[in-house]
Amino acid sequence: MLVRIKSSSYIGITPFLVEVEVDISNGLPVFNIVGLGDTTISESRDRIRSGIKNSGYKFEAKRVIVNLTPANIPKSGSHFDLPIAVGMLLGLRVVEDRFQVIENYIIIGELSLTGEIRGVDGAINAVLLAKEKKIKGVIIPEENYEETRLIEGIEIIGVKNLREVVEFLEEKKVPKLNIKQNKETEKINMIDFSEIQGQSQAKRAMEIVAAGGHNILLVGSPGSGKSMLAKRLATILPPLEENQIIENTKIYSVAGELNRDYPVAKNVPFRAPHHTSTIISIIGGGRRLKPGEITLANNGVLFFDEFTEFKREVIESLREPMEEKKVSITRNIGKVEFPSKFIFVAASNPCQCGHLFERGLCRCSEYDIKRYNKKISGPILERIDIYVEIFRLNEKEILAGGKEESSEEIKKRVIKAREIQRKRLGKGVLNANMRNEEIKKYCVLEKECEKIMEIAIKNLNLSMRSYHKILKVARTIADLDSSENICKNHLLEAIGFRKK
Repeated sequence: MLVRIKSSSYIGITPFLVEVEVDISNGLPVFNIVGLGDTTISESRDRIRSGIKNSGYKFEAKRVIVNLTPANIPKSGSHFDLPIAVGMLLGLRVVEDRFQVIENYIIIGELSLTGEIRGVDGAINAVLLAKEKKIKGVIIPEENYEETRLIEGIEIIGVKNLREVVEFLEEKKVPKLNIKQNKETEKINMIDFSEIQGQSQAKRAMEIVAAGGHNILLVGSPGSGKSMLAKRLATILPPLEENQIIENTKIYSVAGELNRDYPVAKNVPFRAPHHTSTIISIIGGGRRLKPGEITLANNGVLFFDEFTEFKREVIESLREPMEEKKVSITRNIGKVEFPSKFIFVAASNPCQCGHLFERGLCRCSEYDIKRYNKKISGPILERIDIYVEIFRLNEKEILAGGKEESSEEIKKRVIKAREIQRKRLGKGVLNANMRNEEIKKYCVLEKECEKIMEIAIKNLNLSMRSYHKILKVARTIADLDSSENICKNHLLEAIGFRKK
């Protein structure tokens, strides 16, 4: 008897429909799974056999062949356990014939030896696929219910064990969910800009970065506050919109990084990989084509502390993602694209010993300084909009104390500036992402500003990309001032944030 069950898988973060064909016939007892499955899928035979028996159902010795179609695409993961088990129960006629019910649902889930159904990665992908293919609903593990209910217009059946699946198929009995009530909001670290004393220029730069989505490089002595500033950038960014929450939840679900207590990615991402990270962990890829740090930072902040200590190939691999806001990875199964709409923040010391900005303390030669800074190439520097040098506080500034501006106060100005950009450029487009035609239209310079820009291009040896970067930053500064035009002070401040 042949049974077909709908399931799903994904390449990168893009889902595709998988039809699980289960053929049961008389003959020598075998249980084979074909269709380019990995080791996890081939091992599912023992989990399924034990899961069915321990759920109280009879498992007859039959010839069982399972085919996962399309058979030419490699598949991985334990989420095929449940659809295969359901197909076998139907094929063995343990469950009443319910093919009209089963064809309206995508089924995913990992089966334990006891018949319990465990959560899987990428469950939200199955729901999105069902909505795209106009399939009525999905049957998923109860553990994955919270992340998938973000998607409206799809019937989501959360199940705890194999018996609940059978009851739903035979009686249309929807299982009661045991969902905790404290999962609505995730607690975040209580950090704030008010904790940073002084450093007004650096704080101003971070506000501009947040308002326009610009990239920034912080260069300063050890202990000057570079990391503190970077870690607090997320606290002044606007809350994620619904489409961004869905996109990020999808990414984190596929990567297996969703917090089971708070399985919805509502917070602005902040990723700070260590400088020993490999290029695959940063860009993504690997055998299973998982997203890397630049994708996990999507709609948030990617922070490279000790920037010059990262491998050169890792730093250079950021070029396209910073420019295109996506990364393309090509493998023998095809090309996969991951979103990477992040704000890039880098921090480094000015030299090897770190004390170049402190008179009399630096022990580095001029050659050492040049060699140290040579790790950051020109093409990477061109993709960084704002460059800030940060100095340690002196004794008077340290002892001064006083109240500093909070993240909430800065965030209000950032949100106001972003609302201006939304009206001008459309939803989700920031000044940092303006195209050339938009720059020509919205970054018009007056004659006095044109003369200033002409001098800057000559003295700073600016390329066309650098010129556009300055205009974009100046446009953001004008938006923070609620100014329709880019004025002289806006342009001068933007030029001041370029590396000399």
